[in-house]
Amino acid sequence: MGTYEFNVILDGAYPDVPYAGKRKSNYINLPNQQYDLIRGQRVLEDQLETLAALEELGYDGAVISEQHNGPIGVLGNPMLAGAWLAARTQRIRIGVIGPIINNYLTPIRLAEEIATVDTMSRGRLTLGLPMGHGMQYHSFGVISPAVARARYREAHELLIAAMTHPGPFEWNGDFFQIPYVNLWPKPLQQPHPPIVIPGGGSLETLQLVAKHRYVYLCVLNPRPVLLRNLERLRELCQDEGYELDPSQVALVIGIHVAETDKQARLESEPHDLWQFQNFFQSPMHDNFPPGYLSPKSLAGVLGGGYRSRPMNEMSFESLVENGWVIVGSPETVASRLKEALEETGAGRLIIGANAGSKSRWLTMKSLTMFAEEVIPRLRPGGTPQWDDRQSIGYRTNSEYGALRPRNAPPPTIRLGDGLINVDTAHIEELRETLEIWPPNDP
Repeated sequence: MGTYEFNVILDGAYPDVPYAGKRKSNYINLPNQQYDLIRGQRVLEDQLETLAALEELGYDGAVISEQHNGPIGVLGNPMLAGAWLAARTQRIRIGVIGPIINNYLTPIRLAEEIATVDTMSRGRLTLGLPMGHGMQYHSFGVISPAVARARYREAHELLIAAMTHPGPFEWNGDFFQIPYVNLWPKPLQQPHPPIVIPGGGSLETLQLVAKHRYVYLCVLNPRPVLLRNLERLRELCQDEGYELDPSQVALVIGIHVAETDKQARLESEPHDLWQFQNFFQSPMHDNFPPGYLSPKSLAGVLGGGYRSRPMNEMSFESLVENGWVIVGSPETVASRLKEALEETGAGRLIIGANAGSKSRWLTMKSLTMFAEEVIPRLRPGGTPQWDDRQSIGYRTNSEYGALRPRNAPPPTIRLGDGLINVDTAHIEELRETLEIWPPNDP
């Protein structure tokens, strides 16, 4: 049994949108007249409150993404949500994935936000630094996508220098010329908060992860391509003089848990297909505008990598086969997840719990069952990594799932001629008779 880290991401998409069909995409150019103020308030509050509840459930981290220019997500600045979570939670790690550094006119402004949220959370911030989708550059108009990769590299160097070097110092680069870099405040975590790099497998991203020993967040790769990318990452780490650690590999998988495999599919399949059919299809020139990828990385995409197939045409079976979703009973989910983690060598999991269309109660049902029934199967004791207190009893749902007795009689009722288990009686196929009533005489 490995030492795994369990995190949850909620993208918080606005769900009440027309079916994308043959539209360019609901991601890019859906008119904002479709947005209702009251519905939008509910979407945002459900997303934030569910993220805050993850601490009590026993997850290791709550993760927020950055989206722009459409209903795929209502958090344009995830650092704001990170500050909100810092005030509402005590121990759970807060993963902010963006911010998209190229959307900032200067990375110094981002460095200030990072330091502030890290201080507010008392050192619980984990920072994600994605390149961002090509279409997000059209949303902001800050820079030309043709220089996105080069500007990202310099912005990253300046950001790290601002957080780690004594100031003031001067910076003269190709994109940034700053006479005085002098960060106030500085991050509480030294030398800086842990950094995650989301990527689809571009060589530039893998090299950045290997050089700085960052965490690589694998996004939307078919399983064979993912394994090939991770093997390349291991080689690059060896070139840097060390072996890739499992904690440097994070998988993003959509997961839904219910009482049975059949019930889980009934609850999850429409929502999984809703996300892929409405938000993941967009033209090549929007995904990868000229200059956004190097020639080698573009060749990898065209050869079957990230977003290389029409994802809006994928069936539920294809999503399962590619390892993008795991849906089933606690036993099924634990088994398939263990297989995926062992096959990839990943030590971290980011659970896609709700792309936006699931109701909060259904999301909480799955998250609670995962915490109580799946985490204890994969991690001894179920204790989250941030909980180092020594006390009697349980403190989180995941610990309850690990510690509760499994041989106690279930709550039962007499129904017809037999006794049935109340816990599972709401699922028809689980309404099995435990005993005949009245019991037969000896």
